[in-house]
Amino acid sequence: MSDKKLYDPFHISSLLARKLYGTLTASEEAELEAWLNESAGNRATLEKLLNEGTRKQEIERLQEFDGETALKSVRARIGHPESAGRKTLKSYMKRIAAAAAIVIAISAGFWIYKVKSPAPQLSYQEERAEISPGANKAILVLSNGDKIDLQAAKNGNIAYQAGAVVNKQADGKLDYRGDGSAQTGTADESNTLHVPKGGQYELTLPDGTRVWLNAASSLTFPVAFNGKERLVRLSGEAYFEVAKNAGKSFLVNVDGKQTVEVLGTHFNIKAYNDDPDIRTTLLEGSVKIISKNSHAIIKPGQMAVNNLEAPLSVRNADLDEVMGWKNGLFVFNDEHMEDVLRIVARWYDVDVEYQTDVSQKKLRGIVSKYKSIRELLDNITITSGIHYKIEGRRVILMN
Repeated sequence: MSDKKLYDPFHISSLLARKLYGTLTASEEAELEAWLNESAGNRATLEKLLNEGTRKQEIERLQEFDGETALKSVRARIGHPESAGRKTLKSYMKRIAAAAAIVIAISAGFWIYKVKSPAPQLSYQEERAEISPGANKAILVLSNGDKIDLQAAKNGNIAYQAGAVVNKQADGKLDYRGDGSAQTGTADESNTLHVPKGGQYELTLPDGTRVWLNAASSLTFPVAFNGKERLVRLSGEAYFEVAKNAGKSFLVNVDGKQTVEVLGTHFNIKAYNDDPDIRTTLLEGSVKIISKNSHAIIKPGQMAVNNLEAPLSVRNADLDEVMGWKNGLFVFNDEHMEDVLRIVARWYDVDVEYQTDVSQKKLRGIVSKYKSIRELLDNITITSGIHYKIEGRRVILMN
């Protein structure tokens, strides 16, 4: 009999969370269904998360959990490895992975429960202090310097740029389409899409490449790709689905610090100025990353890390965590609290003040990014013991 597949517990909990939010793709649905069919216990995990009453009981229990308690709980349920012989080792590993998945999934279910619970009634002062999540908003700067507020602009054709019609769609997307004229753009005719803090935006470039820009990011691109290459310039974070063109490379220049070269592929670049490094993660195809110190070619599922002071390093990526922002989720897998709060600050357009040391704190959880910042901060308080208060658009962390 063949061994069952060994699933990554955090990945499974991510799929379970996205199942509840209704954001799974068809392939992810199939992957989750395969895991559910592995055992009755796996399917019972999903039933627990779907059952409001059971989930509330688990929440009350988990509020007093720490990592050591959870580990001891798992060990108690499955026995100890010391008594396992060689023939039973693989079986043991499958059991511990399944048990860990249940613990992590129920923990993730706590976060899910929090964001699905009815919001408490707020006083007038608290309502005024409420900070809403980000939304589809951006400023488009045309080649002549004109600026268009895309949140305020009406849907439909909003500009004409060197043979392209710029169209704002109803679902917060920007699309460049050829208008059939003989006019072509030049190297000097570029547009820039600026996404502020508290924003995000999706863009289809003149060549058909789709780009999702995260908060506090910008992309500069020509209004027509007429040269031997397709060059764009990125600051911040973006996910690219590059239209295939074997005769014309697609290049992403990241703040002059590195260049990513592809022909047609799917990848994410995170390159904020206040982050310690530039991270390029590949989902499909192949990309070449070139920095001043070195270069690297990565495979799907890998991440190239560029800290600007040393040669590029390549590691396996947690795709659930990397792509959470695009999928409408915050996904944190033992992420340092400072890194988490930089993400929170960009999305909710707030400043964060530290009145306590959080350098040793790490967070693990999954939560919708479209909820109030208070719900996210409440979850952080419960899992880390760090408290907070909000003054205007400033979040203050304290003991």
